[in-house]
Amino acid sequence: MRPVSLYVHVPFCRRRCQYCTFYHVPTTDPRLEAAFLRALAAEYEQAEDEIGEAFFFPTVFIGGGTPSVLDRRSIEEIIDLIAPRIASDGAELTIEVNPEDVNEVLLDMLVRSGFNRISAGVQSMSGPAQKSLGRCEPDVNHRALGQIKNRFANFNVDLLLGVPGGTPRKLMKTLKRIEEFNPPHLSVYCLEPGGVLGPSSNGFFESVDQEQSADEYLFVCRELEERGYHHYEVSNFARPGFECRHNLVYWRGGEYLGIGPSAHTYLAGERFSNIASIEAYTRAQPMSLGAIRRHDHRDHSQRRLETAMLALRTSEGLAVEDLHVSGSVVDDLVGERLARIEQGRIVVNDRGYLVLDEIVQRLCRQTDTGDHGGADSLTAKESNDRLNKGF
Repeated sequence: MRPVSLYVHVPFCRRRCQYCTFYHVPTTDPRLEAAFLRALAAEYEQAEDEIGEAFFFPTVFIGGGTPSVLDRRSIEEIIDLIAPRIASDGAELTIEVNPEDVNEVLLDMLVRSGFNRISAGVQSMSGPAQKSLGRCEPDVNHRALGQIKNRFANFNVDLLLGVPGGTPRKLMKTLKRIEEFNPPHLSVYCLEPGGVLGPSSNGFFESVDQEQSADEYLFVCRELEERGYHHYEVSNFARPGFECRHNLVYWRGGEYLGIGPSAHTYLAGERFSNIASIEAYTRAQPMSLGAIRRHDHRDHSQRRLETAMLALRTSEGLAVEDLHVSGSVVDDLVGERLARIEQGRIVVNDRGYLVLDEIVQRLCRQTDTGDHGGADSLTAKESNDRLNKGF
């Protein structure tokens, strides 16, 4: 049996957060939700036929958007659709939730449906930061985390760094309040200047300070590592044994199927991405993969760069023998305290993660086919955005 992980992109949210760069639409229209479910089922059935051979899902991740805004019956419908392919023993099933949506009814339904991992979009436990982000009050986060912890042994907390007006004191307060729940996994993301400006951004990114984001990132890295978390990927920290298996599939080059608008797929060495439009996605009925999917054309050198980027994002690093550069390039990175060598692999450290684009370019610039840096290269930010939504 062929293991293929599954990502489902639910594009709906109650509001459009000004910092979010993932495809979503601010609506809870039940008619659009019903049309989305019909299109999702049609796409999934076509994809099953396309894969052809016997396969199963060792991991499933339902993200967005905000899947928890769906009607409870809609979530059950998605699970019923994919259930025959879910591994019968030890599968990891994750769903993203908005703390405002969390209640006992939702959690009961998720447990019954087989979910064993929740990812909660907390962002901050600071009132001013949450107000700046347009998010819920910290007390709502606190209540939701308490309910989640009572029902799930495995859950993730999303934190956002570099929020304008943030201070070390506010950040420490957030960490201490989060620590009350001892989450097995945390995902930590940095706001960056020049973020994608949407219609609701209102100049938000103009006030983002890159130095503040970097300082807060290094601070959180130290604090979490001191508390026993394994910094196993640029943005991810876990207690031993609680690393996100689904995300590890992406970073290790495993196969995955992505369904839903803007979802990405990697099968048989080929990458595809779905159109980022709920209107176009739901209009493609009867579903035709050719109508919603585009092939990601990358030449050999770009794929080499991509492979290096994925490996260097993780604590496993990249085998030095797989590089096509002189030893001095690696020595320079080690000397600059951006990376280290462990058992023949180059591993980027916390400081290095902040300049991962530059490191990848330096390591991949001079290969046996020439210089492949430049505008078409996959950047760390693009990689982070796409991977966390099923790239």
